[in-house]
Parts: sequence; structure tokens; C-alpha cells
Amino acid sequence: MTVPLGTGPVATVYPTIHAGFPAVLKVYPGRLDRATLSAVERDRDRLRAVASALPVDGVEQLPDGRHALRMERCSHSLAALLAQVGRLPTADAVELGHAVATCLAAAHAAGVVHGGVHPSNVLFRTNNQAVLADFGVALRQAFPRDPARSLEYLAPETLRTETFDERADLYGLGVVLHLALTGEHPQPGRLGEPMGERLLRLLRTPVPPIDLPGVPVILSAMVSRLLAPDPAHRPPDAAWVADRLAEMFSRPEERNGGSPPSNERREVPPATAEAGRPARVRRGVVFGAAATVAAFGAVAAVLLGDRQPDLVPASPAVATPEPEQAEDLKLDLAEPADRGNQVMLTWTSSSDVVDYAVIVAPENEPNRTVLAGRARSITIPVDPMRRYCFELQAADSRIMAVYTSPPRSIRGAVCRP
Repeated sequence: MTVPLGTGPVATVYPTIHAGFPAVLKVYPGRLDRATLSAVERDRDRLRAVASALPVDGVEQLPDGRHALRMERCSHSLAALLAQVGRLPTADAVELGHAVATCLAAAHAAGVVHGGVHPSNVLFRTNNQAVLADFGVALRQAFPRDPARSLEYLAPETLRTETFDERADLYGLGVVLHLALTGEHPQPGRLGEPMGERLLRLLRTPVPPIDLPGVPVILSAMVSRLLAPDPAHRPPDAAWVADRLAEMFSRPEERNGGSPPSNERREVPPATAEAGRPARVRRGVVFGAAATVAAFGAVAAVLLGDRQPDLVPASPAVATPEPEQAEDLKLDLAEPADRGNQVMLTWTSSSDVVDYAVIVAPENEPNRTVLAGRARSITIPVDPMRRYCFELQAADSRIMAVYTSPPRSIRGAVCRP
């Protein structure tokens, strides 16, 4: 055989030519038993209609008895691409995630679980079409992987009980999206960390939300949900994820280099608004050059002072919901507890499945956003001599909605749009 193109946790990939076209042979370390061969053929037949799944063109047996899968040769993998560029633009990462989610949805509908969604299995054809390769639970069970080489890519339930199902595939999709958006693994290994401690950390520690400029919070919340340690807290299925990602595609005029429509500002209730009034809601998301705050919408709490902080404009792609939708979530930011150089913020919410961000509007300084995940309180460092306004926003990734509370102030600050 020629020099291998790559070596994975179990198999080795070699280049070859078949019927005059470039191909690869994925060679396993031993012979496949009859049950595994039957499972491979069954999955192969079921995946024929899944356009974005890289098909297995044939199963071959080498002279030494080892079995190999023959497949089309692709130009590169997502893992190789990320090693070169670090991270993808948000819009590209969303389109890639949509392709993988769509592929998984079709495969699951056909009765096939991938079992090992991984950036090395997301490949690009020579025309740059993304495809998902290496489907099949039977092969993974026939040739168990070295867990030390793939701990960070496996769902917690797979690590505990070797569970391979649709929800575990969703976790793998979350890992792929996180890597594409950040260039980093959700929970990277630590230098010198013992294997036992590493395993416990992966099983018990929630993945921090992505907090990067240009990554909308609704998208960050979706990735966090895909990476939930409890599979029951992940999205219902891959088709749901594909639909939500499709809604996040950037507007055509922006992708073509044109000028998007002018932004609009939202009206914001004054700081004296009743605490019990319904939270405002907006739907949709646009990729912008603004920071993560752009995904949560316009900053409502703006301080009235000698120099007002800049407003973050509302996205032009946001659709106005029906009035009754504003009643879906009750969101109440309590009076801030001013402790001099810190402010303690607490709030109540009628939902347990939304992610929160606090908009901080200091006197004579630009607004900033502080992510709070799913906590119901947060401590914000502040300047003891400055006045502040605060606003709470909640993102519900299930229905692509962002809710906003009335603003709160300290030290006599007046909040206004």
C-alpha cells in the first residue's frame, strides 16, 4: 500500500484509484464478522438517499484478511481546515452546521445513527460541498476506540454507558458547531490532568456559553443546548436544529456585498415602568460585525447624562411578533443591590430554558453586555462614582425569541431609549 493519508482512532486511510477516479480505502485492523458486515450493508442501503452523507462505495477484503471501506476521496476535512484558519466566519459555521444537521436528520429518519460525529468526519468534496462520513454504530462496537483519544468528542452518556443514539449525535453536532465558531473544543484537555479527573470534569461540568464578537447569543444558546450533559435537555431532533439554523442564515443582500436596509430603534419603557409589565419579545437573528450583544437586540437601558452611551441598533431582519406572544415569558429584573464597587442583580422568570444577558449602561461610557447563562443572579463590577442603568434580556432558542425586561437604575440614573 501507499503512504496513508491519515490514521484515526482505529482505521487507517489510504489513497487509491477506482474506475479511474480518486478514492480512499479505510482499512480496519482486522476482519469484520458476519453481523458487522450485514450492519454495514444495511446502513449503506439506507443512506443511499441521503445526499449529504458520504456513501460507502464498496466493502473490500485485503489479502491479509483485513476489511476496508472504499469511498470517494475528498479534498480536506473540517478538522484540517480549522487547524489552518482557527475558526470560521459565523455565517459559514451556521451553513456548515445546517448541512450536518440536515444530513443527520435524514439519516435518523432512515434509521441510521452516526455514532461518532467529529470534525474529522465532516469532509469537503472538491466542489467545497460539505458531507458527513463514517456512519455506523456497528463498526464502532466491533473496533472500540481508545477513549483517551476521543473523550472530548463523546456525549456524556456514551462515556458512561456506551450509548449511541440520535441524542448522542446531537451532542457531536454541538461539538462541531462549537469548534467551527470558536476554533476551540468546548472542554479542552488540561496539561497534566489525570485521566480520572478529566473524565469526571467532562461528565459533570456544563460547557460555558460562547461569548465572542459576531456570535449571536441565540446561536450560542443553541450550541449550549446541544452540549447539555443531560440528553433530555438537548433539542428534540436534528431536523429541529436544521430548521433553526436555516432561520439564522444572513440576508442575501449582506452576503452579496450589498447594503442592508437601515436599522431601526425600538421604543423602551422608562425606568419607572411597572416591574410586572410583560417582557418585550423579538424573533430572528442576523449575523453582524457587532459583538454578541447584537443578537440580543437593541440596548434598552441608556443612561441620561452629559455623554450618553451608544445605542446598539436593532437588527433589520427582526420580525414583529403578534401581541399575544409578548405574554409568553414573564421576566422581572429586581431592584439592584448597590454595594459600592459591585452591583448584585437578581431576577425572576417563568421559563427554565432561556439564557440571560445583562445590558450594563454606565454614565459617559458605552454599553456592554454580560452573559449570565441560565443563572438567576449575577454580580457586576461597577465604578463607585458612576451612575448606571441595567436591562435584562432572555434568549429562547426553541422559538428564536429574545425577551427584554424594563430597565433598572442605581444612584439616581435616568434610563431612556
